[in-house]
Amino acid sequence: MANTDTVRRDACVACGIPSHDGVAPMSHRSRSLIATGTLGIALAALPAYAHRADAFAVPDIQAREITWERCSSGKIALFAMALGDRLQCGTLSAPLDHHRPDEGDITLSVVRISVADVSKRRGTLFVNPGGPGGDAGEFAGVLAAFWLNAPPGDPIHGDKKRVLDAFDIVAVVPRGMSASSRLDCPVDLPRVDSIMVNRTAIHRAKWDLYARRISDGCRSDPKYPYISTEQTVYDHELVRRSLGSPTFNYYGVSYGTWIGAWYGATYPGKVGRMVLDSTMDFTSTFEENHLSVGPALQDIFDRRVAAPAIRTPSLYGLGDDENAVRDVLRGLVPRVHEAWVRYFDAPEDLMAAKAVSDWLQAEPLLDKQGVASRIDQWRFSEDTVVNARASAAAHQSLERIFLAVNPRVGQLSSRSAVLNAIPCNDTEATRDAGVWQDIIARQVRDYPARPSAGLMNSCVFAHGPNAVKPPQERLARAGKILILAAEFDTITPVSQALRMLNTLPNAKALVLRDSSEHGLFAMTDHPCIERTTARFLLDGRTPTTQLTECLNDPVVPSPTESPDVSPTLSVWRKQLRDLLDGNSLEAFFAPAFVVGRSLQGENTNE
Repeated sequence: MANTDTVRRDACVACGIPSHDGVAPMSHRSRSLIATGTLGIALAALPAYAHRADAFAVPDIQAREITWERCSSGKIALFAMALGDRLQCGTLSAPLDHHRPDEGDITLSVVRISVADVSKRRGTLFVNPGGPGGDAGEFAGVLAAFWLNAPPGDPIHGDKKRVLDAFDIVAVVPRGMSASSRLDCPVDLPRVDSIMVNRTAIHRAKWDLYARRISDGCRSDPKYPYISTEQTVYDHELVRRSLGSPTFNYYGVSYGTWIGAWYGATYPGKVGRMVLDSTMDFTSTFEENHLSVGPALQDIFDRRVAAPAIRTPSLYGLGDDENAVRDVLRGLVPRVHEAWVRYFDAPEDLMAAKAVSDWLQAEPLLDKQGVASRIDQWRFSEDTVVNARASAAAHQSLERIFLAVNPRVGQLSSRSAVLNAIPCNDTEATRDAGVWQDIIARQVRDYPARPSAGLMNSCVFAHGPNAVKPPQERLARAGKILILAAEFDTITPVSQALRMLNTLPNAKALVLRDSSEHGLFAMTDHPCIERTTARFLLDGRTPTTQLTECLNDPVVPSPTESPDVSPTLSVWRKQLRDLLDGNSLEAFFAPAFVVGRSLQGENTNE
């Protein structure tokens, strides 16, 4: 694998966007990402996945008829008012196993937003928001509504309207989801804490039992072996052929980039333009991608919390060296620890978490209102500014700390079922529970700022994989690829994007400096991200250099340039951000994780 330093990087000036668009030419920056190691390959020690290339084979896929109708149910129906007759919902049958199409079919759902003027259509743009288990149909609806409301004259977002005028937007609802043929996972789960904090022997056993029951529940459905990215990619190819689209243009976020990369490596000759936003590392396994969250989160915690805390220890009272600050983090009670990881951004955040943790340690039955009253009365610091910041942070964390207790008996929600099945079916994973607990122990020791979510590994008991990943080198022949990444993204760390970039001569990358956003396109006001990506989709234009660093310093257009645009776009952007934020690994512990009967006999709806 190439060293990171071999990546060519330059300003977005190279792709025809003025320097005021927020671009940092490398020669003008004294602290480049490469030099500081931020964009270094942080996981070089992880083993590369050995493909079973001799077993890789592409099945013969024949077009099938799609039945189209109005979208009249589910979340997607809410977009009919904005999109009118351009919004359509379709169904078609697909082989359960594309390699053995005679062994039965499943149902696939498809959402399409057609171009307004067919004479101007340039092709089809497939989209997916990630997950696994993200709502691809809703994602297509939000994107199309956003882009429809972007005036062509807007200097940052105007090109999105032209994308909607040029491409049919199509989302294939992944197999296993409720709108397609659902994967059923009946479960009876023990109650567990954060494995990062509760390391007792009995809790480790409960953690293993939790993972085993998820695995057993999902594997009880005969469809389970075919809920994989491999089969999902074949579903996309089936829809592409059924639509008569000559090429596969694609925009995917997070796990959606894994789908895109898998498609590109399977059908390199069919790829037109592909945007991989907040990309996973296709050169690695799913398990390695999940484990990469640990070092990324710890690096951010050490920089943003520990470093300033130890510079002025008397101000924050968190210790005078890095280990002392980390020990404060390790000492948080499980519910506070799990609520705060991913959210630490300053020493005041840890001060707030520690105070609430101390109160709950002393009084475990203290409720949300009781904690809120304590916060109002507590003096976090003699410094007025620090005290105000810590108090505000403590109040903001209450919703996360006092989440509703999840049911334990019933069915996994379809998104959680797919989220558990696909990683296990896609790539090799640790299959020994003892070995996995050793891995967890090392993560606890080295990366206390990480959450437990990515360590709930049902793949230990899943006997997978059931898919054959295409050889990575095939992706290098797959059309044009534009990779987007944020410097401090903790769900898909930037190191994953660089690993991909270093193996793909057909790829260019934009990295947004000083940003922790997961999902960038349409989520920023940075011309370097927004205009470059939209123009890539429209015309195939890419930066002239392999890696472009974009400054996190958005250009705000004047009212005369873009009258009354921001309020409209912000509504759709918030809905898009809420959708993307709901697709992360925290879905393991979301209230909709189990639907059905809880141990107390309550009923919940998916």
